Parts: sequence; structure tokens; C-alpha cells
Amino acid sequence: MSVEMQMDVRGIPELQLKLDRLDGNVRSNVDDALNFEVEAMRVQAQSMAPRRTGYLASTIFAERVGEWMFKLGARAPYAFFVEFGTRFMLGRRFLSRALELGMPGLVQRVNHAIREAIGEASTS
Repeated sequence: MSVEMQMDVRGIPELQLKLDRLDGNVRSNVDDALNFEVEAMRVQAQSMAPRRTGYLASTIFAERVGEWMFKLGARAPYAFFVEFGTRFMLGRRFLSRALELGMPGLVQRVNHAIREAIGEASTS
């Protein structure tokens, strides 16, 4: 058993429709911004994962599952129990916390990438 986190953010479908209408330069800028921030979330989750042997942290992954979608998770069989807890221990929230901490930066970086691409298009 592994644990994966998926976060639904309001307004993303509308943003995706608007981005689908934009040219390749804007899409490339946004894609680069998403890749950067998702990787930062993975690193953050690894640093926040509890460590005894380091195995849990070594199984944390971030992967793209679509043009504007990604997964952040851990493949260790016990990752779910560490994240959410059991009746004997409290959850340690290393994945969900990394998502919470990373989302403001992700939104800011995507906004900047869009503004930058629009600026480049208007000067051309």
C-alpha cells in the first residue's frame, strides 16, 4: 500500500481552458514553473518525512500525470499510516503539509510565468 496526495484547487479547470488557448511559449513557461514547484514540493516532503532508516523518504515521488496535473506520493507500504496515523499514533502529515506549503509558491510562479509570456508577446 502506498499513499498519494491529490489536491483539487478551485479555478484550475477555468485556468486550464484559458491556458489551452494560449500559444506554445506561454504553455512552455507555465510547464517549467509547474515542474520547478512540484519538484520543490517533493524535496520538502522528503525533508519532512520521519526518519529511522530513510526508506520512507527515499520512496517519495512527484510525477506528472497530465498536462496540468501531478501526483505527489510515497511508495513505502506504511506511508499511509505515517501520513494519517493509526489509533496508536498520530499522523505525521509530511505529504499534505508539503502540498500546503508549496501551493502559494506554485500559484505565484505560474502567475509570473503567464505575465512574463504575455510581456514577451506584447513586445514582439
